[in-house]
Amino acid sequence: MNDGIFEIIETGELTERTFEKMTNEVGAIIKANGVKKALWDIRALKGRMENTNFYHHSRNSTSGIYDIQFAIVDIPEKAHYETVAKNAGLSWKWFADIDAARTWFKSE
Repeated sequence: MNDGIFEIIETGELTERTFEKMTNEVGAIIKANGVKKALWDIRALKGRMENTNFYHHSRNSTSGIYDIQFAIVDIPEKAHYETVAKNAGLSWKWFADIDAARTWFKSE
């Protein structure tokens, strides 16, 4: 926890197979701790999902990460995922800078 925000730093490899496992694990932690705001730093992850796969998993998942205020910190080249998330009905916000994400939470 950092100033009321649950911060997660994810490492490893992100693939279609690992995405669901990652979101379920993070969702379980969020539910168990009653988290309302979370920052997920995925800059260190290797690989990313295709937009359509991300959209599909996001629309069909029951993970608790879809029910809270969420900021994703990612490499700048992946900022387009924010649009994919919005199209999937999520209110996630993408940032390339972790301090900008923290500031966003404080302004909400």
